[in-house]
Amino acid sequence: MVDILTYYDEHPINESSILAALARDKKNRNELLPSDLFPYDQDHYGGLQAVIALAKRAEFSSDSKVLDVCSGMGGPARYISNCYGCRVVGLDINESRTLSAMRLTRSVGLENSVTYVCGSATAMPLAENAFTHIISQEAFLHIADKASLFKNCRKVLAPRGRMVFTDWVASGDLSASEHSILGDGMAAAGIHQEVDYREYIRSAGFASVETEDLSGWWAEILRERFEMYRSKGEEAGEAFGLQRFTAFIEAYQVFVEVVEAGKLGGARFTAYSS
Repeated sequence: MVDILTYYDEHPINESSILAALARDKKNRNELLPSDLFPYDQDHYGGLQAVIALAKRAEFSSDSKVLDVCSGMGGPARYISNCYGCRVVGLDINESRTLSAMRLTRSVGLENSVTYVCGSATAMPLAENAFTHIISQEAFLHIADKASLFKNCRKVLAPRGRMVFTDWVASGDLSASEHSILGDGMAAAGIHQEVDYREYIRSAGFASVETEDLSGWWAEILRERFEMYRSKGEEAGEAFGLQRFTAFIEAYQVFVEVVEAGKLGGARFTAYSS
C-alpha cells in the first residue's frame, strides 16, 4: 500500500502545477488575489461549488473559528476566510503540502487569518474546545483509525459546535479485492459504510449526525476528473516517475468503475457537539 505521505508528495495537483497554471493564464504572481487561485487550488470533488455548499451547511460567520482537517494545499481554508472574514486553521500530516499551503496563502495576503499546522488528525496538536467549526473534504478515507480521528475532532470542537465533512462511503457490494486495490493505489486505508461513520461519530461523543447523499453529483464529475488526471501524465511523470503515475491512474480507473457500479458513493455528514 502506498503511504499517505508519498501519495500526496506525488499527487498530480500540487504547488508546481498550480503555479504553472497561473503562468499559463498570465497571472502576475506578485499581484495575486485569493480568487485568482480558486480555479486551481480546490482539489476535491465539485471544486469551488462544493466548498460553497459545505460552507452554507456549516453556517459560518465572521466570528467562526474553523479547523480544516487534512487541509492539503489550503484552497478551502483560503476561500472560507476570504468569503466570511473568519479565522481558519488548516491541519495536515504532509509537511510538503503544509508548506505549499503556507506559501500560496502568503502569496494572496491571507497569512494573518489562515494558518497551518503539520500534524496528525488522530493526535491533533491543538487545544481543547478551540474551534466553532470543523470541516474536511474527501480525506477521512485515508485514515484507518476512525475512533481516534473523531475523538480528536470532538476534543477540539467547542460546545454547540458543528462538524461538516464529505467523504466516499462504501456499499456492502464493495469487495475485499476492490478495497485492497484502492488502498494500494490511492492510500484509501479506511473506506467505510455510512452506518459505520454514524457509529464512529456518535461514539466519539457528538450529540447528533445528519447525512446527505452526493453520489449522483460526484458520479457525474468523476470521468471528467479522471481525464484531467490522465492529461497530467507527462508533467507528473517527469516530476515523480512514470511508474508511480501509472500506478495512480490504474487505481483511479478501478475507483471510477466501482463508483459507476454503485459500490462507492459520496456523502456529506453534519455532526453537532452538545
